[in-house]
Amino acid sequence: MKQSLFILLLAFTAFACNSCTRKPFDRIEPTEVEQYSIVYDNGKCGLYDNYADSLITSIKYDVLSYNRSTIEDSLEISIWRCELDSSIGMLAIEHSTNESMEFIFPKTE
Repeated sequence: MKQSLFILLLAFTAFACNSCTRKPFDRIEPTEVEQYSIVYDNGKCGLYDNYADSLITSIKYDVLSYNRSTIEDSLEISIWRCELDSSIGMLAIEHSTNESMEFIFPKTE
């Protein structure tokens, strides 16, 4: 009984540790904003919060680049340029909560 309980506990621990490990990215690119990095996986990219150690957007963009930061009413917001398939737009991230707002429009040639 003790041995099977030990094996069960060992299996549960291995499962828990495996589920906590995050998937490595193909590439990580630091940005001008120390809090964020652009991460790449399978030819797409997304935004990663270095302080929170978490991905804050989906890895879905073709291009993602830093544009500028602004402080409005004590909220620090960074603006990012993004491209997604045949669309282009902006991504705004509020630094303390990582809440995002995305504006995407079709590319005009």
